Amino acid sequence: MIVRVLGSAAGGGVPQWNCACANCAAARAGRAPRRTESTLAISPKAAQGRHWFLLNCSPDIASQIEAFPPLQPPHGRFTPIGDVLLTDANLDHIGGLAVLRQSTSRRIRVRSTAVVREIAAAQPSFAHFSVPPHLWLDVPLDEATTLRGDDDVAGDWLEIRTIAVGGTTPGYDGRRDVRGAVVAYEITETLSRERLLFAPIFSTINEALADAIASASVAFLDGTCYSDDELATTGLGEKRARTMGHQPVGGAGGTLERIRSAQGRMIFTHLNNSNPMLDPHSEAYVAIAASGAEIAYDGMELTL
Repeated sequence: MIVRVLGSAAGGGVPQWNCACANCAAARAGRAPRRTESTLAISPKAAQGRHWFLLNCSPDIASQIEAFPPLQPPHGRFTPIGDVLLTDANLDHIGGLAVLRQSTSRRIRVRSTAVVREIAAAQPSFAHFSVPPHLWLDVPLDEATTLRGDDDVAGDWLEIRTIAVGGTTPGYDGRRDVRGAVVAYEITETLSRERLLFAPIFSTINEALADAIASASVAFLDGTCYSDDELATTGLGEKRARTMGHQPVGGAGGTLERIRSAQGRMIFTHLNNSNPMLDPHSEAYVAIAASGAEIAYDGMELTL
């Protein structure tokens, strides 16, 4: 399985258009890498790079496709992208669907929980994907399903298990506490049996998510904020990480502490522009490195 990080930042990217914090200033000046909003692309071994699945679809998807030739059309009005799996209905995770609205000779299938579909497809910008030629499919919670592309390749390519995690519906939907509003995806390649976990947003690590982290070959985890009061301490706002639905990476009970015994490769993604993990001279960055975990970056590529 080929895994490509198309974007590694939280909403707004780094630099964020309305922010002059130290991290944004460093990115503008070229002292730190720029980051687009979080999206992952995967291609199973059986697909031989001809079919790609997107995990979330950020508003930056057009530039992300242009930065990665395997996602560009090989001919005519065609796309190698066949399926888009959504973890939630936050605009920074679904906004790219509006970019992909033009028709192609390959039908794009959107997959999400029923809760996410009902919220997102009710918005005019995304309703297009709930009618032909596109297809919006509900994924069952806490169950496994098999996926394959529409190429002439025999057999199932991936086993997908959808894990309900802590979180609420987006702010534009009132932040309702509904099961299925936020999920993680455990993706197992049928040929290699290597297991990828994609969990870019969660407010807590529940038992199901903890088990998935423990069994993952590679886990992409919510790295939005290093501390709960990060926005306040950097002078960028008053909201706390947990209030926004993100478990902090550091501190007592933080994600770094919870994954200490994990055997797989742990990678933090979806980093907010306020996060000190973006600064290689910070204590937060040193703590991540010392733990053996990693920080995702745009263009990062893995082969499982």
